[in-house]
Amino acid sequence: MLRKSMLFWLVLTLCSLALAQQKTQKEYLAEHSSATGDATTVCNVTFSSGTGSTTTQFCVTVNGNIAQFSINGEEMIQVGVIGEGYGVCDTYSGIAYYDWAYQDSGNWGTPTFTQVGNVITVTRLTIDGIWQLKQTITNIPATATAPGSAKVSMALKNLSAIARNAYLLRYADVDADSITTPNDFDYTSQTAYGLRPGFYRGFGSTNNTFNTAIGQTAFTQNMYIAPNPCNPYLNLAAQPFVGDGSIVQFWYFKATPNTMKTVVSTYKPI
Repeated sequence: MLRKSMLFWLVLTLCSLALAQQKTQKEYLAEHSSATGDATTVCNVTFSSGTGSTTTQFCVTVNGNIAQFSINGEEMIQVGVIGEGYGVCDTYSGIAYYDWAYQDSGNWGTPTFTQVGNVITVTRLTIDGIWQLKQTITNIPATATAPGSAKVSMALKNLSAIARNAYLLRYADVDADSITTPNDFDYTSQTAYGLRPGFYRGFGSTNNTFNTAIGQTAFTQNMYIAPNPCNPYLNLAAQPFVGDGSIVQFWYFKATPNTMKTVVSTYKPI
């Protein structure tokens, strides 16, 4: 009941009747010919597994973005504006930190990137020294009966001397089967997904975090551009939504000094 009340309050507080004017991906690309700030859409490591209809491939940038994901040769992310990544809002200060692959907030330090087999670890500090974000991205290889997936763990640590409330997001611009629009989008409390209408494929994100100290929800947006981490529900999509949208996992929690909260979600073709 407490978590439902918290979520209801967040929706009332963060939703807005005003919708930002949406530009097509072609128009956006014309204005933004490359990633801005320290953001990058260039793949640093690529994982491939499976055969035939379970063939799965995805890649990870040096900043910890999943900039490409395909199933049986059909692309889900690397189409038009390449958008996937993470956002943090420090609700104590109102400062947002984000990296969506196509754009970042400019307030992250240089990442530390390591790979051991199927596991990639990316650690970044905010330049104000308040937050540390450690991402662990694990390749779950495809099998003869199922496609592969990407398990994404994000551990956020408050390095300051005071308690802070935080929002933490994971976002992806889904363009199922290389089609920017129309895609069908919908969500439950745990899963958000987009798919190409008809007998085609899709792509979803599922929450794997079940901690009573962490509030969580999944949703879709009625636009492909990433949400404002401090106002995440601004472009909340109707159910269902048909168009050029995106999927979001959203967590919120209290971060006491020098403590770490970890959230986990999984990207998988559908």
